[in-house]
Amino acid sequence: LVPDSSIALVERGPDERSHQHIVDPQAAPLLTQTDLVVDYKTTPQDQLNNRSLTNHAGRVLSGSSAINYGAWMRAPIADYDIWAEQVGHPRWSHSGLLPYFRRTEHHFDPNGDQEKYGFDGPIHTTSGRVYPLRDSIRQAFVQLGLREHTDRNGCGVEPWVENWKDGSRQHSGKVYDLSGIRIITNAGVSSIALNDTQRATGVVLSDGRTLTANCEVIVSCGAHKTPQLLMLSGIGPKDELKRHGISQHVNSPAVGLNHFDHLALHQAWKLRFPECGHAVGSAAFNKPEYSLGFPVEWIGSYAVPEDTLEAASRDDMLLADSPTPTKPSPMSISDRAHIGLLVAYAPMKLAATYDIPLDGSHVASGVLLYQPTSRGRITLASADPNAEPIVDPNYYSTAIDKRLLRSGVRRMAQFMQTPAAREVIVGETPPDGMPVLPPDASDEDIDARVRACADVWHHSAGTAAMGKDILTSVVNAELQVHGTTGLRVVDASVFPSPISATPQATVYAIAELAAELIARGRNQEAGSRPLIEELDNCD
Repeated sequence: LVPDSSIALVERGPDERSHQHIVDPQAAPLLTQTDLVVDYKTTPQDQLNNRSLTNHAGRVLSGSSAINYGAWMRAPIADYDIWAEQVGHPRWSHSGLLPYFRRTEHHFDPNGDQEKYGFDGPIHTTSGRVYPLRDSIRQAFVQLGLREHTDRNGCGVEPWVENWKDGSRQHSGKVYDLSGIRIITNAGVSSIALNDTQRATGVVLSDGRTLTANCEVIVSCGAHKTPQLLMLSGIGPKDELKRHGISQHVNSPAVGLNHFDHLALHQAWKLRFPECGHAVGSAAFNKPEYSLGFPVEWIGSYAVPEDTLEAASRDDMLLADSPTPTKPSPMSISDRAHIGLLVAYAPMKLAATYDIPLDGSHVASGVLLYQPTSRGRITLASADPNAEPIVDPNYYSTAIDKRLLRSGVRRMAQFMQTPAAREVIVGETPPDGMPVLPPDASDEDIDARVRACADVWHHSAGTAAMGKDILTSVVNAELQVHGTTGLRVVDASVFPSPISATPQATVYAIAELAAELIARGRNQEAGSRPLIEELDNCD
């Protein structure tokens, strides 16, 4: 897009683009045992039995695209159209983002809708591996009342899509050409340098070296580190910076606020005929194609009735006309895909209180809280850039979230009692000492299970949110940090509100749009100064 520019890419971790655990879907779960993954420990969560949960993020070239499970989903149209309203620009609507979704992907079905999908993008998507329970799970979703669709326009059940190609991960550092870019790995950034006019002039690395930017500094550190880096650079809430003795450049009170994630409850279900090879761990679950991706075929979603949300919002005392980064309007989540439902052919993501063998006898379900209203925050532990930030997601803290997740747990129990599911599944195997959760489970029993067992899907976002002003957001509609020039954020931290999907495809679309915005601004400037100059005093 800008052929005459020089670009440097600074990565905190190493370049491990061919690491076996990164490229192999079967080895991907082992990544959490390496230093390629950062384990951000949350503060004890009041509504989850004071448990400290782990938020994973990539510490490697390619970032979290190198460590995730490869799901490739767009959110329903309404999610992006609400973004456009929140940000105040149509480029963030579904129609505005569609060209960038298409630009990123090479759709798996050559007969797919040419207006909707991309067919010559760098990321090859896959779908349609056939597992033994494929028809049973699809029929159970239909019997539950979910319509089959592939357009993500509303709720229903759709095929699971991934960006594994021939059993190899399609991460960003692999599919995008980085030739001509100076890659600096194993280099943390201590701060962004700002001049007296609050223009970003470069970055200071943790070893003291400096990198000077003539055009822009682009921050893509993720929903945990991006707000930390902004605050360490003097951009953030006045009181938070003062508490750590950091000189303030820009009073940006929304930095670090608005954290959200997809909280989920996972359950184990005993198979009726485990000897038939229906799940991972069985000797008969052995077709070569089973190892080419995540053992899931379908994902469903549905909307919780609006009167349920209204009753819960009254409990939360939320005002529909006064949304803030930490208190979303209940009307902003009405008529949405509130809950996601899936079945994995392995006992995956189960809490430590389970005692389920990996012998092919069980599958797992996931109930995802797609549209949480709980909002957390990222703050500084200290002014030391090597210290990890304090992560307080404030999970499950609103009445709306409780109503939504309870509904999802009951809906999954109904799913498992459909005729199609009962043919292959005996019933739930609960954690030790806890009751089975049937369709009429009490609020108390569901809440107890959530408090003891709920986990997250590591989809943290929102902590440098897009918006219309500096009081309630961090970046504007062009992803430029309010109160500065020459500084943008391009990662999931700019999400203004949750989406009812895994975030990967959306982050790529944002990145493609950002590249165009950057190039447009660059091409409008006089001259052809390099984007990034060489490291000062560095060979």
